Amino acid sequence: MTNFLRTYPMPFSAKELLAMLCGLGHKITINELREFLDNDIRVFALQKNMYITRAGAFTNQLFSFVPTQREVEQKVFIPGDRCMPFVDLDILSFSLSFEYMGKKLPNKLFSTDCNTARDLFCLYGDEFSAQYISSDPACKDLHIAENSFELPFKLNLTGISMEPIFEQVDFKYGDRILCRVYDWDKGIIELIPLLTHKLNPFQISSEDMERQKWNETLENALLESFDSMGPCSSIEEQLANVFYENKNQLCVPDCGSIHEFLDYSKKVALELFGVETRLWFKGQDVPAVGKWNEGMYVGDDRAIPYFMLPDFVIDCYIKDQMYEKRNNLQEIIDKIIPKELPLSKEEKKMLALQIEQRNAILREKYNWFADFANGSLRHRALKLFGEVGSLVYELDCDNKELDMLPQQELVTLSQLYTHVSRILEILSEDSDCEEEETCAMELSLEGMEMNFEDIKPLLISALDKVKKNRFNVI
Repeated sequence: MTNFLRTYPMPFSAKELLAMLCGLGHKITINELREFLDNDIRVFALQKNMYITRAGAFTNQLFSFVPTQREVEQKVFIPGDRCMPFVDLDILSFSLSFEYMGKKLPNKLFSTDCNTARDLFCLYGDEFSAQYISSDPACKDLHIAENSFELPFKLNLTGISMEPIFEQVDFKYGDRILCRVYDWDKGIIELIPLLTHKLNPFQISSEDMERQKWNETLENALLESFDSMGPCSSIEEQLANVFYENKNQLCVPDCGSIHEFLDYSKKVALELFGVETRLWFKGQDVPAVGKWNEGMYVGDDRAIPYFMLPDFVIDCYIKDQMYEKRNNLQEIIDKIIPKELPLSKEEKKMLALQIEQRNAILREKYNWFADFANGSLRHRALKLFGEVGSLVYELDCDNKELDMLPQQELVTLSQLYTHVSRILEILSEDSDCEEEETCAMELSLEGMEMNFEDIKPLLISALDKVKKNRFNVI
């Protein structure tokens, strides 16, 4: 399955893939397969129940970028976020391979300052750029988790040497690199230098006019995607959808770059989305709810559904009791279920049985000494998780009332749930965390606790006003 999703180049149906899987001895239903494909980031859903892999969507597609003056001076460029969304997001940029005239370009260190480095990774979101930068082998000694994720003023990055290009052509600052995705699975990109510095700078060329049209096309496509899809789960997902749907107009020889587009556009910009960053209408807050997701809350008369707990959260509650040397299953149930949440006797019985079974399994192999390093961190994470879940339930409103709540705080609350859940998922595993990873989680959790304390009074105050508006004077 993995090899298929990473390499298959043509559109396909779920039935075709099912027949192939069954032929290889896999047992899966058509509904299970469709659900898997609809939720896998490596796949685009097409019309008429067809799909295409990202490999099929972006192989041989064109994109471009203009190296900075400092890069040209050092005869090197940093891939950073410049290949987004055309390459596999799981392949870190320093691991991508670039070829010129059939030969792989070697790596070369690039000396820069922290602000320039962040600019080269800004499409990952400012909240994540430092982590991507620190994952570079050239930054292995930075240990930014121990320094509150602050980058030093000067640092090195693993770049791609442009010296073989300079030996063949008279490449100058202002010239462009045209890229073609040669192998999506392996992350191989072919480079073609486009020289423009010899042209009259005061004369608008036909390429300039085509690039202007390119900017307008991308702007219109993004604005339309904001209305139809809202803020996607990431900037990368937003761009991937837009570029695939408009590849005939955007993946062309005279294409511009996303960084140039953001300098050009007066309607699209990087905007805050809770504690994260998204592409959005310039100067506007990204709302928590819009026509792209309001249908999620139709059916049970609740605008914010209570989050069903995954197994790893239940495991964390059980391990937390073992860490504190207690064994009270009712106490776990009380922590998991908000007092105001109406559950039937049958639902409570099923939950109690699940906890009892997991408790028996986990206690057989639990080692308090081995868990000592993670125990206190997990306890803090569970406390925040419970507080976030309780506030989510307390903010139960219909769609119209939800619009009356502060949108950015509402988004932040949702993101806090996601981020603390991820920490609990990591801590639910039996393997020990690296010291740096533990330090990073502690700092992240500390930031989340502060964010929660900041947004809680604002949300509660807004909720009080919503409740008052429910009463009419007769």
